[in-house]
Amino acid sequence: MTEFPQPPPSPSPYQPPSGLQQAPRNGLGTAALILGIIGVVVGIIPFFFWLAVILGVSGLILGFVGRSRATRGQATNGTMALWGIITSAVAVVVSIVGLAILVGVFADSSEEASVETANTLSPTAENTVTPPVETSAPAEETAPTVPVEVDVFKLEVGDCFAEVSEGGLMTVPVVPCSEPHIYEVYAQSSLPEGDFPGDDAILEQTEELCIAEFESFVGLSYEESVLDVFYLSPTEETWLVGDRAVTCSIYDPGEEVTGSLRGTER
Repeated sequence: MTEFPQPPPSPSPYQPPSGLQQAPRNGLGTAALILGIIGVVVGIIPFFFWLAVILGVSGLILGFVGRSRATRGQATNGTMALWGIITSAVAVVVSIVGLAILVGVFADSSEEASVETANTLSPTAENTVTPPVETSAPAEETAPTVPVEVDVFKLEVGDCFAEVSEGGLMTVPVVPCSEPHIYEVYAQSSLPEGDFPGDDAILEQTEELCIAEFESFVGLSYEESVLDVFYLSPTEETWLVGDRAVTCSIYDPGEEVTGSLRGTER
C-alpha cells in the first residue's frame, strides 16, 4: 500500500510574540471626557448654546464607543469614558435649558414692545389735537408824533422839523425823521467873531458854509441837485447877545420827506 505524506497543518491565527501586548485604545474615552467638560463650560455662556449641543452630542457618541471598547478589553479607561458620557449629557441638557431661557427672554421683550406700541396713541382723527392757529393781532395804528417846539439854538445835526413861519425864528417844530417833515439839519458851523458884518455879509457867509457841506451829505453837488437849502443864521439883534451859529437844513421843494436825505444823490 502506497503511503502519502501527511498534509501540513493549517496555519494558526497570528499570536503576538511572547512578552508583547497590544496597546489599549483609550483615545475615544479621553476625547469624550474633554468634549463633555468643554460642552458644560460653553453651555453656560449666552449665545453659545448651539456649540454646546454639538460638543455634547459628539462627546456622547465618543463616550459610548470608548465604553464599548473598554467592555471588550480593547481599552482600559472605561471609567473615563463613562464620565465623558455623563459630562456630555450634562452639556446637552445645559445648552437646551439655556436656549429655552434665552428664547423666553426674547419672547417677553417682544410682548412688552408690542404692549407699548399698542398703548401709543396713533394719529387718528379721534386723538389728533389740531394745534391752535396763531393769528397776529391787528396792527395798531401809531398815532403821529406831536411836533416838539425846540429852541433854534439847541438844534443838532440829524434833527428834522416841519414848516416854519417867516421872520425871526426862536423855535421850530421838531419831529422824528422817520415821519413826514420838510427840513433836515445836515450841518452846523459858526461865523467869525467881530462886529456885525451886515445882513448881506451874513447871507453870503452862511450860503458859502452850507453849500460847502452840501455835496458830502447828499452825494451830489448843490448845482446838480434838485434839493435846496434852508438855513438859520444870526440877526443883528442876536449877534449882539453872542449868536454866531449857522444851521444848514436841506429840503425837497414842493413836497414832504419821510426818512433822511443823506446819500440820496438827488
